[in-house]
Amino acid sequence: MKRPNFNSYLMLFSLAAIWGSAFFNYKIVLMSFDFFTLSGGRLFFASIFSLIMLIFFSNSVKIKTFFSKDFYLFFFIGLVNYAAPFTLIGIGIDKMSSGLAALLMSAGPFYAIIFSHFLSDDKFNKYKLIGTCIGFCSVAVLVYDQIYITETTDLTSVLYVMSASFFYICGGMIIKKNINKYNNETFTCFSLIWATILILPLTFYFYNDSVNKIFYVKSVYSLIYLGVVSTAIAFYVRSKIIIKNGLVFMSQVSLLIPIFGVFFSYAFLQEKLYPSMFISLALLIIGLLILQNGYKK
Repeated sequence: MKRPNFNSYLMLFSLAAIWGSAFFNYKIVLMSFDFFTLSGGRLFFASIFSLIMLIFFSNSVKIKTFFSKDFYLFFFIGLVNYAAPFTLIGIGIDKMSSGLAALLMSAGPFYAIIFSHFLSDDKFNKYKLIGTCIGFCSVAVLVYDQIYITETTDLTSVLYVMSASFFYICGGMIIKKNINKYNNETFTCFSLIWATILILPLTFYFYNDSVNKIFYVKSVYSLIYLGVVSTAIAFYVRSKIIIKNGLVFMSQVSLLIPIFGVFFSYAFLQEKLYPSMFISLALLIIGLLILQNGYKK
């Protein structure tokens, strides 16, 4: 593991921009398609790209591993880490701004530290406890303002997006528990394939739900972008950062994602920005900085 240099920070900012840009692209895809088509299409393009990268550029992943006795691991990771959260985000973001979704999803590290405290040897210290409390305050500010004051979002949509964070945490814990069996590229590629196998039948079954929507070509472009860039490429960049600079350095991406997410929602969709979003963003960044200090301790 090396000390972060300019290229390390460049990759970190690039990853944050890629993941932050996913939220406004969700909204563009939903202009033409339903949420099952969104998640199914994203997984399909991500799987195809991952397979191409695997066949032509990687020697670290063996195809026969997909059919090994541990296939159920890839199945569960595909369900929990990809199929379920992609679908839940699509359902929730349809009735909220993409900037709000980015802020809600970026609170994931605070949920993760709670689960880690009870289910692993990664326990609370005072920094983690204070950071987590501040993180949940940032979520409370958002939810209270958007639901009860401005009334721009309903509680069900918020719960869908927050549930997606829960699934991401569960998927990450499964990978962490079994990381000694296979490398990150193997888990990513094969779990993406299983997620695609799981979600595509639902995509075709519910496709008729989108017949009343106007078709936009830009929705297809956004769907391909979500699959190739925001999923396949992003997870490979994430893996490279972890290998080169460690998990703690990579986790700082959570500080940057909401900033990019809110900016892109305003720049590309002209979504309205509320004072509560900036208050929540400030609390979120403060909480994450304290949480980072807790991890270092």
